[in-house]
Amino acid sequence: MGQEEDLKKEIESKAGVLRLKPNFVARTFYPGLNRLGLEDADAGERGAYVERWIASCVESASPNSTPNEGLSQILLGSSGSGPLLRDGLNALPGQMLGENYARSHGNRFGALAKVLDIGYPIQWHIHARKDDAWRYWKSNPKDEAYFFLSHANSPGLVPYSHIGMHPGTTPDEVLELLKRWRDDKVLDLSPAYRLNTGEGFHVPSGVPHAPGTALTLELQEESDVYNMLQARYRGSIAPKEDMLNGLPDEEAVVKLIDWETSTDPRFYRKFHTVPEPVEGARRQESWVFQPARTKKFSGKELRVGPGKKARCSENGAHGILVWKGEGRVNASAAAAKHGLDEFFVTYGAATQGYTVKNTGNETLVLYKLFGPDVNV
Repeated sequence: MGQEEDLKKEIESKAGVLRLKPNFVARTFYPGLNRLGLEDADAGERGAYVERWIASCVESASPNSTPNEGLSQILLGSSGSGPLLRDGLNALPGQMLGENYARSHGNRFGALAKVLDIGYPIQWHIHARKDDAWRYWKSNPKDEAYFFLSHANSPGLVPYSHIGMHPGTTPDEVLELLKRWRDDKVLDLSPAYRLNTGEGFHVPSGVPHAPGTALTLELQEESDVYNMLQARYRGSIAPKEDMLNGLPDEEAVVKLIDWETSTDPRFYRKFHTVPEPVEGARRQESWVFQPARTKKFSGKELRVGPGKKARCSENGAHGILVWKGEGRVNASAAAAKHGLDEFFVTYGAATQGYTVKNTGNETLVLYKLFGPDVNV
């Protein structure tokens, strides 16, 4: 029996709820604080496993990545193996994503979710907007959004993010600092915002940002391209190619910035987020990534009390991360531990409905993560 037939059998036997293998990505850019539940996060010369990618069809673009790093794997039965989620979507696009969604989104899930265990703020950097991302890298842009997770060490060491720029900041000010490329003075141009557990930010592509150390659930477009804008980082000077990333000069990098949004004096009021109750939901369910902000992705937090259950019906396929507690998603055991905490809910299961049941003694908390256009 081929993998396609095995996958069909798994969809049928698990009522459309597929288990995914935990998927960790190593970075050399920054250290972690070992908040991803790994016994050993050391990746040797490749740095440390500081990111967990969820329901991912994106391969990591880091220079030190290994083949298929970042790509989620479907677990079939009790074998501990199965196809990559990306390959499963291509093999059975209608069953996995729904015929219309698969056709209009090229058989792709369309969003990338991560848990970021950042032990030191990331360098101030930018993700190009749509036209620039395609022109220079044949890539998607990368709008991204953050939700700061509850954890024993939620804040980390520096729970502040530099996002955007102070009103009145000019292209010449940024250009001068990029050309001299010897310090971290660009951070003087950018306000720092406190990162509070249970809150978040929406960061459009084209807005420079330097994420802080709060443990973060991040949802974004499927992309892994960036330009670093901060020369000095953790006591050393980054290679200038990290800033240029194939562009001809610093002027081209400065033109990647969305100046109107980045210097908006009401940036915090517009892009800081708090959970919003899902309209009409009879259970404790909130939008943590609101579809009113963007068509590119969305996400919900679901809380189910001990001994309770929730019947879930959604507009499309989605990923699930179980964050706290234990229970069942349809017939599959679910718990906040590796191997039991990540699922892909196929289109049929999502639209026909599935059950989340709490079988433990504490509140079951999980996150539903959706691709573009599902909840518009």
